[in-house]
Amino acid sequence: MQEIYVRRSIRKYLDKEISDEDIKKILKAGMNAPTARNLKPYEFVVVRNKETLSKLSEMKKNAYFAKDSNVTIVLLAKELSDYWQQDLGAVSENMLLEATRLGIGSCWVGITPNQDYENYVRGVLGIPQEVRVFSLMTLGYPGEVKQPNDNYYEEKVHYEKY
Repeated sequence: MQEIYVRRSIRKYLDKEISDEDIKKILKAGMNAPTARNLKPYEFVVVRNKETLSKLSEMKKNAYFAKDSNVTIVLLAKELSDYWQQDLGAVSENMLLEATRLGIGSCWVGITPNQDYENYVRGVLGIPQEVRVFSLMTLGYPGEVKQPNDNYYEEKVHYEKY
């Protein structure tokens, strides 16, 4: 549970390399998320090249920090079902929590359903048209400290009926 409370969106990173072993642990956490009908629609592009990271950071205003990440993972969906976005949401959360457990900062940058953002990333990374681009996940050792969350909003909870 600790990772759930201490996971925060980190947008400032130290210039420190994340090991291939830790990247694999983060990917494996994502691959162990539940998916509808166990289709496992996910695929990933792991980006370390600074020039490519800089291009990805230009996708939209709120992706500026991708250029300073050590790694950005692009989350894709190939085998689409009606639930692929939910599947990739679960995959993302597992990855974010594993990064937190490893002491790695992360931030989830939404792309779907914006076709312009999807096409931009497709162009930068050569992703085929039939593959959907769900999001970016920037990773790096935190260059900022944020307080843990302790959210609970009673007014958002309904019992038995709305």
